[in-house]
Amino acid sequence: MTTTKNPRRIFTITAVIAAAALILILSLTALNRGSETTSAAGPVGANNVDRIELTAVDGKALTVPSTRPTVLYFMASWCYTCVPQAKAMKELEQQYADKADFVAVDVTPENTKTQVDQFRELADTPGYPFVVDQTGDLTQKYAVTSLDSTVVVAPDGDILGRADSRPMKADALKAFLDTTLP
Repeated sequence: MTTTKNPRRIFTITAVIAAAALILILSLTALNRGSETTSAAGPVGANNVDRIELTAVDGKALTVPSTRPTVLYFMASWCYTCVPQAKAMKELEQQYADKADFVAVDVTPENTKTQVDQFRELADTPGYPFVVDQTGDLTQKYAVTSLDSTVVVAPDGDILGRADSRPMKADALKAFLDTTLP
């Protein structure tokens, strides 16, 4: 019995294996970097960041950090594990309205307002602004290496605290903010 090998099938299998290996390597690298920068207690990574002018998906102009502490939540509209923390931030935004501004940062540069609005609906339409980090500047300046990262920034740009790669429910987010906000 003679077996003939289909070159297309071999190419497809090789491509799938190579892609899986690449994803594994990138995931391990990101996890390793994330573990180095994870801290709920204080500044890690970039310690002071200049003000950045942004436009929210609703057209509102924003400055980050603002004249008050700013809670930045780094997420992606396609990330369903990001929804619970977006809901938690909605709950706490009113409670901390006199202490901080809240901003969600979608790290997927090509995302549209429609995609962000769909995420907002899943998160029960929070009132805080959403921005799309189209250039990656915000993500890079705050040394964010994973989704579900929260960074609290003082008005002078100092990082007051961060929680990397940890989706937080309302009680955990409240505890983090209570220890981080002045």
